Order: sequence, then C-alpha cells, then structure tokens
Amino acid sequence: MSILNLFSLEGKNAIVIGACGGLGKGIATGLAEAGASVFVAGRKKEKCDHAASSIAEDTGGTAYGLPVDITIQDSIDEMIAKAEERAGKIHILVNSAGINIRKPALQYSRQDWDTVQDIQLKGSFFTCQAAARHMIKNSIPGRIINIASVNSKIVARPDIVSYVSAKAGIMQMTKALAAEWAQYGILVNAIAPGFFETELTKVLFEDKTIKQKMLSHIPQKRFGNPDQDLAGMAVYLSSDAASYITGQTIYIDGGYTII
Repeated sequence: MSILNLFSLEGKNAIVIGACGGLGKGIATGLAEAGASVFVAGRKKEKCDHAASSIAEDTGGTAYGLPVDITIQDSIDEMIAKAEERAGKIHILVNSAGINIRKPALQYSRQDWDTVQDIQLKGSFFTCQAAARHMIKNSIPGRIINIASVNSKIVARPDIVSYVSAKAGIMQMTKALAAEWAQYGILVNAIAPGFFETELTKVLFEDKTIKQKMLSHIPQKRFGNPDQDLAGMAVYLSSDAASYITGQTIYIDGGYTII
C-alpha cells in the first residue's frame, strides 16, 4: 500500500463533538478533506447545521449537523443512534467540546466545578463509552481522539482550577481506555493543544500583557492555527498510518512544554 493511502479516510464516518467552531471545526474540516463523512455535533442544531454546510462547501466533502448535549446520557445515546441510522458505522470520535469558568479557587462554587467537569471530563468519558459500545458491537477498529491541553502537563495557571483538573484527567482517562479497548482494535489518543485563539481563550488574547507573556514562552514565537496545526494530527491519529499508536497525549504547542 502506498504511504499516502495510509492517511486516507475515504469510507470512514466521524463524529466531532464541539465542531461548530474553534478547534473542533478545524479538526472536522481536516477529517472531511481527508475523505471522511463528518457529523458536526454540538448543543444547538442550527449552529451544527451551519457549520456542517460550511465544512462541506469548503472541502467538497460530506458533513451533517447532529445536535447533542453530552451532559445528558439519553442525548449521547440518541446522537450515536442517529449517526448509525444515517451512516451505518462510526469509525472515528473526536471529543472537542469545551468550557471554562475563570475565577480564583477560593471563589469556586460546587456548581462552577461541576459545570466544567460535566463537559470537559465526565461528558467526554460517556461519549467515549457510547462510541466504543457501537464500535465493539460492529467489530470496528475505531479511533477515539480526546482533546487534552498543555495544562495536562505543565504547572497550571491561576483561576482555572476545574479546567486544569479536567484536562489532567483527560490524559489519564485516555491511557486507561486505550489499555482496556486495545483488545477490540480501538485506539484511544489525545491531542494537547497549546495556545490557540478561540472563543474559550479570547479573554487571554485580548489582554496584551498576557498575550505577550504567552508568546515569549513559545519557542516558535507564534500561536496555533486550528486548520493548519491541529487538523493534520487528527487526520493522522484517525488513519491507518497511526495503527500502532494508542494511549498517547501529543502536544501541539510550538514547543511550549519543552522549556
């Protein structure tokens, strides 16, 4: 087989949660360009449909909107059922839904903590579980990609205690699921982005002092671009080219975590 063919996702179906914008949309676009049919999943149906239409137009590929609330088990199960009904088999899941609440740890309420954890960690686990059940039932050597963070590894910044706890949890959860599900041919990995400007990080980029401090710590002296810097890794981890990689967290951060 040609080395280039190993990277093709032709005939594969992918669900990307949180693909209506930001990092998730960049990943979904890359998967579609590589040949996958992509389900753009998120809370608001109209946003999912709009993003799917945009991805299909930009790539010439196939994309569908698929509403889901990953904090509700019935909604996760319905998402898998609808994707299965339309596409038959789901080969790839990407967990890219994100939320953050920025405030000092002493001011964090139980609700603040749970709101972040329910989407970043708990919701990610139960979508992994639902996708894995589908893959095992249908004997699919699936691919699951979770979105971790540089905060999974480095000393955490202030005011985001629940977020960094969840992201560290994503890294360990990815390892645990990879170890359990390798027997079924399901590979589970995580991508850990550095600093990318999205709605979630907009507040950091609006502060010139913080922005410059972040940039000064990046050896490549630039911030990340979802389409350019994340999509390729997502395609790779979803493809046959990465068939001997599982349980890994791969940092895409311009060198931030090495210094």
